[in-house]
Amino acid sequence: MKVQATQIPAPDEIEAEWRRRAGRPGLARVMRASQPAELAEATTIRTRQLVTHHLRSLGPIRSALEIGCGMGRITPAIAAQAGSVTAIDMTPRMLDLAREACAHLPRVEFRQTAVQRLPWRDKRFDVAICVWVLMHVLDDDEIARACRAIAGAARHLVLVEYEHADVPVGRYSRLRDLDDYLALLPGSRLVERHELTYGGDRSFAALIALEDPR
Repeated sequence: MKVQATQIPAPDEIEAEWRRRAGRPGLARVMRASQPAELAEATTIRTRQLVTHHLRSLGPIRSALEIGCGMGRITPAIAAQAGSVTAIDMTPRMLDLAREACAHLPRVEFRQTAVQRLPWRDKRFDVAICVWVLMHVLDDDEIARACRAIAGAARHLVLVEYEHADVPVGRYSRLRDLDDYLALLPGSRLVERHELTYGGDRSFAALIALEDPR
């Protein structure tokens, strides 16, 4: 079931919502709060496995960009495959949690920014990893801007996003198909796709090659 946002919350309302979510316990900060903790943990493990699979298929990775790192639940899996990781998030409390969780990882740098406003102009990462982030970019112009920014910042993209939900998503989420994202990512080419199904939700985990649109 695709349920699209009919009234887009204002930017300050969205920021306030993520500050509120950062105060939840455990994985409920970044996953459906209504899901059992066991399901959230099992889904996180499977997601790490799929991300690791896609990263390994690229061969040696010098630099990786994690977009929307949240509380850092995927960051260690990325760091295990990359020489260096830059992890971004727009919510200060989420970054604090991620820094604490990843304090043992010396080659991970955390920065506060949003995907639509990536600060790099003369650098391209070998790969960007974006797990259940773009679904929270609601506005059509903003998601197009975000996808252009990603294509300019990385040579490959590991993208994990919802495409079906038995329980309707809330007003802070918008479901899109993989084809929707491919159409928005300049010069994109699908390399590999897997499905991730859990609790009535279905996501895709895709490896996408990107051409520099600049």
